[in-house]
This record gives sequence, C-alpha cells and structure tokens, in this order.
Amino acid sequence: MISSETTSAERLLDGTIQEYIVRSRRELLDLLANDEEKGMSWIDIKGKRYLTVATLMKVLRDNFAHTLILKSEIKHDCEHRVVIEASLFHKKGFFVSSGLAERSKNSNSRNVQEKRAVECCQTAAWGRCLKSLFAVGNVVATADEITPELENTDINAQIDKEIQ
Repeated sequence: MISSETTSAERLLDGTIQEYIVRSRRELLDLLANDEEKGMSWIDIKGKRYLTVATLMKVLRDNFAHTLILKSEIKHDCEHRVVIEASLFHKKGFFVSSGLAERSKNSNSRNVQEKRAVECCQTAAWGRCLKSLFAVGNVVATADEITPELENTDINAQIDKEIQ
C-alpha cells in the first residue's frame, strides 16, 4: 500500500526545491528584462526574447548545484533523424522535468541544425527540459523551430556557441 502522507523531511525537500525554482525564475526574468544581456543570456527573434540553453544551464547549476541531475537519452537515431529526451532527476532519484527534441540529419547540409543534428538535438532537449522546470517567459520553442531556414548568421553563431 502506498501512503499518501508525507514526512517532514519530504515536505522540507519539496519546500527547498520550490524555493530554488522561485529564485531561479526571478533570476531568469531579470536577465530577460535586461537589454544588456542580449546576445549573452537571451537572443531576440522576431521581437521575442529566448533564453539561451547556456543561461538555463548556468542558473540550474548556480541554484541547484548537484542536487538535480540532467540526463539525455537517444530515443531514435537513424540516417535521417534523431530524437533525444532530456530528463531532470533529483539526486535521490525522483523525476522532476523532461523535454523532447527531434532534428533532421544531413551531414552535407550547410545548416548547422542538420549537419550537427545530434548535438543540436541534445541542446534543444536540455532547453525544453529546463524551460519546463522554470516556466519562464511566454515562449518554449527553440530558436531553430521558429526560424526554419536559419539564414541569420547571428542565430547560427549563437546555436553553434551553445553546442560547443
């Protein structure tokens, strides 16, 4: 039989995680509001601000240290596409958040999303997982999903920078 009652230790842990999430959200919202962070913490695409995955990772590490563990799993990988799921777990093993991403593969493409599909897919999955946890801003899509052709070299440079 599974007990629905929680222990004081579980309630304390839940409260601590909630406190860290609130702190992280405040930090991310401050970064999004700061115009000087453009190109570093966030990028502007069609008038909307998108947090970079590097920023989300930094905030996760700064606020949670090694309490939360981000894991990636390749769900599908063939010649033409890759699907990766990123999941966030508490170090005690319980599930916290997840994100799924898919990318087309083409090693001959000039598009970094296709040429380096596995890295880009993993980065996008991490971003979706962390955006799901932090729920900051009004956008969840990754930059490449809202600019399909990725002809803008500034966006390509930012994506390339994040997957290095």
